[in-house]
Amino acid sequence: MKKHLVAVYGSLLSGLGNHRVIQGENTEFLGEFISEPVYSLYSLGGFPGLKENGSTAVKMEVYSVDDDVALDVDCLEGYQEGRPATFYDKKPIETPWGTASVYIYVDDISEDRLVESGDWKEFVNQRNLSYA
Repeated sequence: MKKHLVAVYGSLLSGLGNHRVIQGENTEFLGEFISEPVYSLYSLGGFPGLKENGSTAVKMEVYSVDDDVALDVDCLEGYQEGRPATFYDKKPIETPWGTASVYIYVDDISEDRLVESGDWKEFVNQRNLSYA
């Protein structure tokens, strides 16, 4: 079975609401890392959106997942290969464990929604948000 590396930065993080989607008997947590400061992380309400061409380093977790979990994550993110991105597009990112997929938000968003720390879990915890 093929393995896929996935870098997550939002509701899929350990301890948050959608983490169950990325869990599985063939899922392996590889570790945390902080990206280069080339992104911007925004609050979209109950979950974040990552944009390219920013200036923020974003805290991410990397998982090695099987085909089924990779498809489940694609479905959660509204991504389907070969179709134009409507919400998130899947792009490669270099991590300490190799090239992983990360989901990039495709719509415009107001700068007042910027998560300046680049750490979604910290952002959620500081605001006591229950939808995490």
